[in-house]
Amino acid sequence: MREFAPEYSRNEEGWILFPSDTDYRKEMFPKEVNEHQAKANVHLIQAIVEYVSEPGQMLLDPFGGTGTLMVAAMMGRSVVLIDISPRYTDLQRIVLLKLEELAPGIFEHVSTINSPLQIILPILNWADHIIFSPPYASIMKSKGTDKLTLEKTDYKMAEYTFTSPLNIGLMNDFMWAQNMEKVYHKCYESLKPGGSMTIIVKDHMEKRKRVPLSQAAVDACERVGFTQDPGEWFKWAAPGSVYTHIYRARGWEVVDDEDIIVFRKGG
Repeated sequence: MREFAPEYSRNEEGWILFPSDTDYRKEMFPKEVNEHQAKANVHLIQAIVEYVSEPGQMLLDPFGGTGTLMVAAMMGRSVVLIDISPRYTDLQRIVLLKLEELAPGIFEHVSTINSPLQIILPILNWADHIIFSPPYASIMKSKGTDKLTLEKTDYKMAEYTFTSPLNIGLMNDFMWAQNMEKVYHKCYESLKPGGSMTIIVKDHMEKRKRVPLSQAAVDACERVGFTQDPGEWFKWAAPGSVYTHIYRARGWEVVDDEDIIVFRKGG
């Protein structure tokens, strides 16, 4: 088995210390994307791509967002992004134009699809690997974003609220969990035998108690057929948001670790 992110140091708890990607992003991504709140750390995504895949393979992100997974196309992979929001798909295309300037020909290796993933998937035995972060905008919106926090952060949920009954990010906690399990099943069916699905997920605080979203995701994925080796459950020291700093200053418990969990499909 490969070592995950061997070039990065760990803290005393064993969490990976991925550096800030701010300067790196400025080289590759346009301003419209770098200013966006919902974007993955590029070093993290590259580490996942290197760990699970080989050049020439096809990678899928069913919640494409701002399109960070497109960096995999610069690493010799093909990339397909699906997103329900036309705003996100437009951002992805802006990114693709920028990356095409840096690496001519990359355009042929990236596909963007503006559609609810529920309509597109499953495509049986299609992708080699799937990499994504589950959407939990509704959870973030409904938990702890009090008036003081809203004022201090200028929080704009409009970025996440594309109206559709299929928008999982807007569902209440119960419906979110039910529908995410269906998504995991669609992903399982869409993977080639021997493929992998990697999710980046973070627990959240509800009434100052930690809600184990990561373990819930593992349980759901195992129910639909995936296997999960504990040796492929990694943590990294996520930088946190302005909310984290506000809550910590108030003496509240916060979630500082984010999970990177690799699932496998037999075959």
